[in-house]
Amino acid sequence: MSSKLQGLVLTKSQAACLIAVRHGKDSKTKIAIDAKLDLRNAATALRMLTRLGLAQQGRTERWHTTGRGQICRFKTVPDRARRNSVLPGPGVRRLLKLLDRPMRGHEIAEQLGLSRQRVHQLVVKLHAQGHVTFGNPDQPFWMVIRTGDKTPLLSRDEARVLSAVPRDYATTAVKIRLAVRMTETKVGQILERLTDSGFVEARTGLDGNQAYRLTATGLTHPQRGKAARNAQAPRLPVESDRVRTVLAAIDNAGSLRIKDARDALKIPHNSMNALMQYLKRKLLVQKTDSALDAPCCLTDKGYEVLAEITRRHAA
Repeated sequence: MSSKLQGLVLTKSQAACLIAVRHGKDSKTKIAIDAKLDLRNAATALRMLTRLGLAQQGRTERWHTTGRGQICRFKTVPDRARRNSVLPGPGVRRLLKLLDRPMRGHEIAEQLGLSRQRVHQLVVKLHAQGHVTFGNPDQPFWMVIRTGDKTPLLSRDEARVLSAVPRDYATTAVKIRLAVRMTETKVGQILERLTDSGFVEARTGLDGNQAYRLTATGLTHPQRGKAARNAQAPRLPVESDRVRTVLAAIDNAGSLRIKDARDALKIPHNSMNALMQYLKRKLLVQKTDSALDAPCCLTDKGYEVLAEITRRHAA
């Protein structure tokens, strides 16, 4: 090895950038994040590595080490101190004040009224200073997190499933799978994790199958997409307008005898009697006591079905 190679001395920033490039970081942003530098200091260090013949950019402007840069040994010396290098500017202070929860880069840009490029520079600088971390260092704009924030971070697939689970009604894993276009196994595993984390609640649906609904905690999770389409609701055990009318009449009265419901809704006696027996079999209504002519009232399931029919009718 030549004396020139043996006597190589790099600043701490230059050495960190060279190591980042050796580890496969091929863009200035990725190198800066890996080296814990802001973009300006990373650019300065990379220029020096180029002059020293240790790193270079290819035709696609991706960084890679030269043969020398891949094998050379070096000593490091501290970087030259700069005035006010650690004093936060107004943009940094505004961003930190805003970052009370994990946020996507475009959200930060919109709320601060800054360009995405400027926010990109600021978050990389804050990362270098130890104030923020990234959900994915290779895509820092995906999710920016203030250091010390304990909010559980979801994967992209988990965030997609969470965003598809409705808040106003419960739906099945099949409907959620169709909304997010994932395999049944994958959606099932994700729903189990989201349920364990308290973001989704599992319950028995109106059709008797397992159903899922968003919790208040899941509703406020920063990764839940507010513009995402919810999974469709499952089919109801009953859907006709006549059923809705009868259930609503019983609900309004508290309880009704078959003949009273017949007279109030002007439905033939045989039809009303058959309909009431059907609703009993569906566990939507029940007698208030054992008397032959005892009035019928809604069951808990009956109240739920009526509420869901009414919600869909109004939508």
